[in-house]
Amino acid sequence: MSAQFESFKTAWRAADYAQALTHVDAVIAGQPLVAALHWYRANCLLRLDRPVEAFAAVNRVLALNPDHAPALVKQIELSGLEEPEGDDGEENGEPTPAQITARMLQVEQHRQRQIAQLRRALEIDPTLADAYFCLSQLLRDRTTHAVLNGGDAETLLSDDEADGLLEQAIARDPARVEFRCARAERRRLRAVQVPDGTPAADCVQSRIGMRYLRAELEAALADFTECARLDGGPRYRLHMGRVLHELGRHDEAVAQYDRALALLPADAPQRAHVEDLRRRSQNGGRGELDDVAQLIESVIAPGDRNQQEDLVATALLGTAHALRGGQDLQTAFAAHMPESPDDLLAANIAENILNVAFEAPPDLVAADAATFPAYQRRHAARQRAAFAAAGLRHVADAEAAGMTPTLGQRVLLGLHADADGATCAATFVLRPKWPGVPGFVMLLLAGKWKKHPMTECVSHFDDDGYLITQYESISPFEYGTAVDIERLPRSTPVAALVRRHRERVAAYRQAHPQARAFPASDLAAIDANWRRGQIVKRNYRRSVGYISDAELRRLLGGHYERLAQRVRQKIGVFAADREAAAED
Repeated sequence: MSAQFESFKTAWRAADYAQALTHVDAVIAGQPLVAALHWYRANCLLRLDRPVEAFAAVNRVLALNPDHAPALVKQIELSGLEEPEGDDGEENGEPTPAQITARMLQVEQHRQRQIAQLRRALEIDPTLADAYFCLSQLLRDRTTHAVLNGGDAETLLSDDEADGLLEQAIARDPARVEFRCARAERRRLRAVQVPDGTPAADCVQSRIGMRYLRAELEAALADFTECARLDGGPRYRLHMGRVLHELGRHDEAVAQYDRALALLPADAPQRAHVEDLRRRSQNGGRGELDDVAQLIESVIAPGDRNQQEDLVATALLGTAHALRGGQDLQTAFAAHMPESPDDLLAANIAENILNVAFEAPPDLVAADAATFPAYQRRHAARQRAAFAAAGLRHVADAEAAGMTPTLGQRVLLGLHADADGATCAATFVLRPKWPGVPGFVMLLLAGKWKKHPMTECVSHFDDDGYLITQYESISPFEYGTAVDIERLPRSTPVAALVRRHRERVAAYRQAHPQARAFPASDLAAIDANWRRGQIVKRNYRRSVGYISDAELRRLLGGHYERLAQRVRQKIGVFAADREAAAED
């Protein structure tokens, strides 16, 4: 061998592929018809990430030696499944069905030629691991193409020849990461195909109700684990985390995502994706349930809802609450969207009873009154003038944005406070959406926002004193001694309502001289007070089983015997989901 060829070998061993290319080119200049030299050149070009030139070099190898088995394989690897050039016969237009059919036939014929070429390469050299792998992938592509054109989808999972070829590739080169990864993905795909009658012990079920074959997932995990060991980077840690999550081994999944994050640079764009996967697996996989819950909630159309939309929205929101409480998707849907009309009505009533206890955080934001319905603007303007005459200042026009999805419509709140901030006054109005007893029950239970015009004064003290003075209400709910509510006739002027509340505050302060009122001086302070009140009311609702029998009788009226037991049963099921979600 020439000194240049020895220099080529030295440079190749040192991984100096640019220098190796220079030396092999010099050797080729003197011996241009030696196929092996062009093969060395192709490999240098591949290492230098110059695939187009490498492809040309491989073609030169085959021109000189058509039976060069590694080059036969590499030619296909570099070309991919290239569609042959052809004239579709159209000028800047969509191809006709006949042209599409002809094109597809050309693609399939091209694929068959590549399959034949790989089989010939294996006849020449049966030890070529790449040939087995490439042929298995091409056969799999052929099967996929057949399924897309109306074939049996089951063949995607039972391509025995392709699977056998992949096994042979791994047996011949067990350290090739891409071979093991392909097998792992195949195993994971088979894991989702659970035959009817499969014993429960052989399956694993995800938090959203997906069933998998345990053995296939565990086999996929073993392959991905070996890939991670061989590769050393973060990629296969993500695959391991995904399969561990599906196996229900959520803490182990989180650990793999943490290892992937440790391997990624601080500014890597992939970090956000890994952190999202990690979130899904945290807390026993609850993040995945939250993702599905958000997807369900996104189906609910924004803005005002009619009767039917409100019924569906309540059921969907209940399903989302159940998922966040840890229930699987199938069970949650079955409970909140039953087929029986009475069960559906009972489920809706139960959800709205629980909405009273688990009222969403208000998330008060300043609002432009001009964007609300005229009847709300008129009510707010009248009450604003009346409160000003009673000596209260206007704090803000606002919207409880956090409650809008439950309410099904936007609500304009007029918020006012007295000079020392001890009293907050709120006023709002909602127009009923539909009449009739069943509709009335829905309207009533959807919360105070859906009843009628409401004006109330509220004071909350740091010793748990909680005073509300409001107009008479059709609400069936009481709060015992937890909330001291006094209701005045609806004909009472606003000034008299404010005066009576001030009298009650003065009496409370005299009886509790150490008590200090939480101020209601601005929107943030009012939001904080509202949240304190929600906690007090929720605790009381819990103490009575969310609704007392007297309250339920007042609520259902003549429908008590028909619906009460169903409503109680639904509350028992749904409350656990709400409590679990509240803990998060």
